[in-house]
Amino acid sequence: MGGRGREDALSEIIGFVLILALIVVASTLYLMYVVPAEGREQEIEHMNQVKDRFVSYKTSVDGLWLRSLGDLSISGTRGVSLSTSFDLGTGGGNTQSSGLFLSFMRPIGTAARMSVTGNSGDYLTIRVDGAPVVDHVPLGSLNYTTDNYYWIQQTYAYEMGGVFLEQKNEGVSVKVSPSLSLYGFGNGTLENNIPSLKVNLCLVNLTREAGTIGGTGPLRVETRLRESIAESYQNARVENVSLEVDARNDRWASAWNQVFIDAARRSGVAESGDLTDDTHQWFYIHRAGTSSVLEVRNRTGDPAISKDVMFNLIEAPLQVTFEYDES
Repeated sequence: MGGRGREDALSEIIGFVLILALIVVASTLYLMYVVPAEGREQEIEHMNQVKDRFVSYKTSVDGLWLRSLGDLSISGTRGVSLSTSFDLGTGGGNTQSSGLFLSFMRPIGTAARMSVTGNSGDYLTIRVDGAPVVDHVPLGSLNYTTDNYYWIQQTYAYEMGGVFLEQKNEGVSVKVSPSLSLYGFGNGTLENNIPSLKVNLCLVNLTREAGTIGGTGPLRVETRLRESIAESYQNARVENVSLEVDARNDRWASAWNQVFIDAARRSGVAESGDLTDDTHQWFYIHRAGTSSVLEVRNRTGDPAISKDVMFNLIEAPLQVTFEYDES
């Protein structure tokens, strides 16, 4: 009888150990495959929200400087503060779970960094008829940088009125083009009914020294349009306009090159052919090291008919500050 009891007790222990082993194996598999997949989905969804937030931010800032143009009747946006909220990190993870077990089985919530700088490493030069009117001016940027655990690291940047996405060691893509537009307009604007090309550029630039804040939760970005907004060129007829961005690296130079190509393609006057070919009548887009250059030239080629390029340059300096909301 004593031996039978010991065998029963041993069987119960073995059964308990087997059940425990199955639980451990199942939990391990869940942690290895399910939790990373859930974490990846959370981070992808969050980055889509960040992209939408940057697009909304760009639209709101455009509204500030557009309503402050001298030829509009709307006034009062100079000095007005625009408040935009960004969520740093996924904000989920262990802090949202109830109980030790549920916390253990959920993806870890990530943090992020928001930074602003008056010098992103990109410099802009604008030449009109060969003379520099903006000479190697640093471009400021507002950046959101991830600290993801389950997905690739990304940085969204708002620079010169555009939204860019940089993936570490991958490249830079243009999500929303900067405030540059090229388009042809009406015949009869010049002699012999020759059409003109309009170049509109708003130099939206952040003028604050470098600053960074990181963590989780909501962060308010306060943006103020400074009083020094001015229209440097107001529909001035010129022979040619050159925009050059001396970029921080080759990836950003390629992104700016694409910005120029896209703007020329959308103009409606880009003839078929390679825009990077110097024989193109309106445009010549080329690279020189880490510099990307857009040249808009007098199309006619007739010395008696010149200045068929119309240039409009607006400067909109922005002051950006952070306010961390710990509520």
